[in-house]
Amino acid sequence: MARPILIAGGGIGGLAAALALAQKGFDCEVLEQSPTFAEIGAGIQIGPNAFQIFRRLGIEDAIHAVAFFPEFLIMRDSTSGAELTRIAVGSPAFRARYQYPYGVIYRVDLHRVLLDACRQAPRSFVPSRRWSSSATTAIMSSS
Repeated sequence: MARPILIAGGGIGGLAAALALAQKGFDCEVLEQSPTFAEIGAGIQIGPNAFQIFRRLGIEDAIHAVAFFPEFLIMRDSTSGAELTRIAVGSPAFRARYQYPYGVIYRVDLHRVLLDACRQAPRSFVPSRRWSSSATTAIMSSS
C-alpha cells in the first residue's frame, strides 16, 4: 500500500493541493495544528485563471454560488481618491477574451468550498495534529 502524501496545513493552499492530488488518485493526509479547519481574513480577488482551476477541481459551481462578480474593477489614487482606470470585468468582451469571469470572494467561503470538496473525496483529515517528526513517523509507520 502506498504511503499517503502529507500536506502541512489545512488552509486554502493545502486543501487545494489535497483535492488536486486526490483527483489524480493519490491518498493525502492534511495535517492541521488548529483544533478545526478554518480560515481567517478578508475578501480576495479571483482572476479568470483561478476559475479555470476551480473548473478542473470540480468546484466551479460551488464558487459561483458564493462569489460576487462585479461589473467593473476600478483603481483609484490612494491619496485623492481620483479614478485612475476602470476595467469592465463583467462585460461580454472580457469574458470572451479570458473565457472565465473575474470575481471576488470572502476567504472563509473559498476555504469552506475547498474543505467540503475534500471531505467528499477519499482521504483523511487530521485536525489538531501538529506537524512534527514524530507525527510523520507515526503516519509513515502505519502505512
